[in-house]
Amino acid sequence: MQILCMGEALIDMLSTKGKPGVDENNESFRKFAGGAPANVAVAAAKLGGESYLFGKLGKDQFGDYLLKTLKALGVNTRFTTYSDKGKTALAFVGLDADGERSFDFYIENAAHIDLSVKDLDDGLFACPRIVSFCSGSVSMPSLRDVTKEAIKGFKQAGSILCLDINLRPAFWDDAALAPEKIDETARQVDFIKASKEELVELYGEANIEGRIQSWLAAGVSLVLVTNGGEPVVFYSKDTQGVFPTPDVNAVDTTAAGDAFVGGFLYQLSSQVTDCDSFKAWSQNAEEIMHALQFATQCGAHAVSHYGAFDALPTQQDIQQQKA
Repeated sequence: MQILCMGEALIDMLSTKGKPGVDENNESFRKFAGGAPANVAVAAAKLGGESYLFGKLGKDQFGDYLLKTLKALGVNTRFTTYSDKGKTALAFVGLDADGERSFDFYIENAAHIDLSVKDLDDGLFACPRIVSFCSGSVSMPSLRDVTKEAIKGFKQAGSILCLDINLRPAFWDDAALAPEKIDETARQVDFIKASKEELVELYGEANIEGRIQSWLAAGVSLVLVTNGGEPVVFYSKDTQGVFPTPDVNAVDTTAAGDAFVGGFLYQLSSQVTDCDSFKAWSQNAEEIMHALQFATQCGAHAVSHYGAFDALPTQQDIQQQKA
């Protein structure tokens, strides 16, 4: 199946502070192509999958750089267009000694927000696809309107809807709405990926299990919960389990979750054909764990390299990692 990612592509400005040999008082920033939906599209393409990005870029040097880079890495940009009024968003990324990130987003009048229902090309719904998007797609009223209509079209096409929560409070016009709007959206999809940290922030640690079970009761087929270097926990209607993550020396966790999602969706794309076949697939714990083995290897590779697109692995990278 084709993998269609919906949402932002932006520029990560990655700080040199904390890197070996860098003067702490002489901080600089290096430009990297990024944005979670774009990262997932690139992750799938670099592994050999057929991926698309649906979203908008700014008519500026950063937008041109992103479009050129997406194409060079194999992402189909048929549904990637330029905004007539928005600029490419920037994310300044700081890293601590363990490679953990802190973000400062510059997203006012950003190009990726400049979406309307009129941008929903009929080609988006021409065949069943694996459709991946993040909570940023419901972070403000205009995007919620587009996403609501898009979900209807994707469901009618038999697509598999994947929500990667990827919580970014700075994206929201009103961050207090995030728990409610994310929950509403989660109940409409087939597959959810979240980190434990996100679920704690949204719903409280004591409520995580109940929230996941409510999503499964609403019709979600599979929920994956990551927790840094701890095992991944998976939930489906009839099965539940854990899968360990590889030991790795993390230098930059920027693309960790996106590499994981991209790797998992790449594995899924060769094993299912539509939403109904995914529902059957998600009841097989062995199949889920096989996909998780590959996905966690992708994530491990990403955290051992700097940047986003640059850190995402190829098949050769994964094979070398196994050796």
